[in-house]
Amino acid sequence: MPSSSEVFARTIRALQPYTHDIVFIGGWVHALYLAEANSRDLPVRTEDIDITIPNQLLTRDRPALLELVAAAGYEIQEVGEGSGMIEIFQPGPGPSLIELDLLTEAPDPKREILIAGQPGLKVHGYPGQHVLLDNARWMDAGTDIHESLDPPVPIRVPLLSAYALGKGLSSETRTWLPKQAKDLVYLLEIIRHPDLGHQVMEGMATMAARYPEEYARWRRYLAGVADNARVRAEVVEQLLLGFRAIGSAEEVERMFVARLRRLLGETPH
Repeated sequence: MPSSSEVFARTIRALQPYTHDIVFIGGWVHALYLAEANSRDLPVRTEDIDITIPNQLLTRDRPALLELVAAAGYEIQEVGEGSGMIEIFQPGPGPSLIELDLLTEAPDPKREILIAGQPGLKVHGYPGQHVLLDNARWMDAGTDIHESLDPPVPIRVPLLSAYALGKGLSSETRTWLPKQAKDLVYLLEIIRHPDLGHQVMEGMATMAARYPEEYARWRRYLAGVADNARVRAEVVEQLLLGFRAIGSAEEVERMFVARLRRLLGETPH
């Protein structure tokens, strides 16, 4: 079976006709930023691929998005007969499945949104996706990610400040504790990296000015996380099991809370 990095490479090549319209937003963003920074740090292991798309995405003279997804080796399956909602996946390493999650903007988490201009494409909407779509930059995905990406393939990813804001907003909407904590692990991995964390801090004033409501919600949520023993314990468990931190559970928890409080202390109030 292909590795997750091979599937990611295959996916970004297949979706090039839409590269100006879509933004990659999941854990692969962390891997790409670390590669760009020539960091020796290994990214948090990820297999799923997350992409945010606008509510309207006209095909024009391009194949439909789902046609390109199928050409990249994914199986497209309706979730419940007549629901119109789909899940997109393909086999990954060993017994795993690699899911491709397409998301779009919506006022409420998991609202079902029919994408105008894409026949039969209905995806889950989540608040805050516009922040990621509106604050994206070009990045080359190259051989640091997979050997087949030679020459590198340009894709759009969020600016680090938007990514950090988005991870907090995403975590807030999660109903499954491990996913809620994983978003926070990704956030921690970015803010504790010397160069990447600096970029987050530099860009947060702009995020606060452009998105005051989302930014205020982000701050309230992260302040609450620092006082939420259940969420903290899950974050610590993921950090220790993934070899992302060393020390006792109590020491890792103190480090996590200190980083969150430093983030809140060094960004606009």
